[in-house]
Amino acid sequence: MFDRQIFPPMDAMDRPPKIPGVEEDCYAARFFRQLQEFRSEGHLVDVTLCAEGKEIPCHRLVLSACTDYFHAMFRGGHSESTKDKIELLGVDGEALEKLVSYAYTSNIHITMDIVQPLFEAANMLQVKPVEDACAKFLEDNLSSKTCLRTWALADKLLYTRLSVLARSYALKTFEDVCGTEDFLQLPVDFLKMYISDEGLHARKEERVLEAIMLWARGDLKERQRHLKKLIECVRFSRLEKGVLKNMLETGKMVPGVLGIKELIKDKSANARPRLIDREEILVFGGVTGKQYETEANDSMFKLNLRCDMIDCKPMTRSLQRTEGVAVCVVNNDVIVTGLSQAWRYNSTRNSWTKLASLRKGRTCHGMAAVNGQVYAVGGKDKFGDAIEDVEAYTEERKTWKRVKPMKRAVHYFGIAACSDKVYAFGGKIASSYCKPTSITQCFDPIQDEWTFVMQLPEPAAYIKACAVKSKIYLVGGSLSCVLCYDPQHDFYETMAAKLAPWNHCSASVCGSEIYITGGKLDVPGRVSGAPEPHAQVQCYDVSSNTMSMGSVNGLPVPLYAHHTVTVSKH
Repeated sequence: MFDRQIFPPMDAMDRPPKIPGVEEDCYAARFFRQLQEFRSEGHLVDVTLCAEGKEIPCHRLVLSACTDYFHAMFRGGHSESTKDKIELLGVDGEALEKLVSYAYTSNIHITMDIVQPLFEAANMLQVKPVEDACAKFLEDNLSSKTCLRTWALADKLLYTRLSVLARSYALKTFEDVCGTEDFLQLPVDFLKMYISDEGLHARKEERVLEAIMLWARGDLKERQRHLKKLIECVRFSRLEKGVLKNMLETGKMVPGVLGIKELIKDKSANARPRLIDREEILVFGGVTGKQYETEANDSMFKLNLRCDMIDCKPMTRSLQRTEGVAVCVVNNDVIVTGLSQAWRYNSTRNSWTKLASLRKGRTCHGMAAVNGQVYAVGGKDKFGDAIEDVEAYTEERKTWKRVKPMKRAVHYFGIAACSDKVYAFGGKIASSYCKPTSITQCFDPIQDEWTFVMQLPEPAAYIKACAVKSKIYLVGGSLSCVLCYDPQHDFYETMAAKLAPWNHCSASVCGSEIYITGGKLDVPGRVSGAPEPHAQVQCYDVSSNTMSMGSVNGLPVPLYAHHTVTVSKH
């Protein structure tokens, strides 16, 4: 049953008088029952809808009240307004029967067997509540078996959010999707669009080639002619040596493709690696454990964009169990600071290099890089007091120097560099037990000056800030949804809601998505001061403003108060 729409309250003078002893809900239920009885008895029935051989007697008035489609049809000027029987072409008979029943009851039961024809019929007949319910049902039931048909259906019906979610799911679960019946039945143009997408999460490129062959064998006589344009989507430079040679020597389909040898020899064709082969996520530190036992995480995890663990290495010993570290990326190296220490991590060589010590020991601070210069901002000193101190490090000097301090001392704040400036959002002032603040501060390195900009809509701490193009996206802490800050116009916009707890989470940009990892679970009855971390990963798609669960596996271990960064593979 769908919730009743909430309308703005009417003035007392405009309210219709209530009838003593009559409850509105009881009256509505009795009214609906009476309409159903009229329909079943044929009483006052004045039209019959027909679809696929089904004949459904009903009342024009009820249909008109349910949808603008029938309201327009029966108002006059259309031949249907006077017909006793109306044939609805292109509508599934069972779906139409369910929609008519909904018009009389306000109830509808959706199953996987009926959802597609019901969605299409509701879209055609403009039954918006049922359309939205079908979209929600498909979204809640996305799987490797359903994502392709859901993607195609959402595209057809112009449901952008559902299309984006289904597409994202299909790209991230390619290994499972290519073994489904829906994959084998894909139209060639849809298949080409799917496998050519740079966001396709194929562990190895040969899996893409194998999937093409699998699809072709489903109807070899008809599909062999499409093989060349599908094989053109394969990134040959990413194939392991010997795979193509083996297929050419032992296979039957590939050697028969016209021009295949020339295509393979052309090294420029599809040479660009897919996103999953270009970027990886590094996870540093944090707190792990489960139930009532937590401990510091001294490991550094290297993950691909499926969140599969590629490698696990201990952090440099000096940073192990150091609380409140901060990280940022500069020239594809990771700078990590905590207390007075500063280290550089090179992911290609898996090496740590000690940098000059910070002038001011700090924890629970933030870091950002602008034009190759790294800034260590705010935090707490060794006595636990919030500090406004800021210092900068450049490779040329190989030392830290103090720059203009913040306007207000904060710690546990969100920080991001955008348009050659540094922005610090919210955080806490004074002791760690104080309430969060909503102030937002901006640092201009050229002017060496901090200024206040538009405050957060609500006080927040433990949030993460990620810059994408010319805007900054805030997640985590007590926020219930993503906040988008536009520095150019100095305003905030509310975006998609979170799907999982994200207090003390971390966040990093990968392609057009923000990977939001881990955080604290809300556990009823939990002992104060002993929070439980989780390993869930949420993905926020900036281009479509959609949030989805980003990984089946999640993080290697449950984590909160950790740090993630994205680096390019070499």
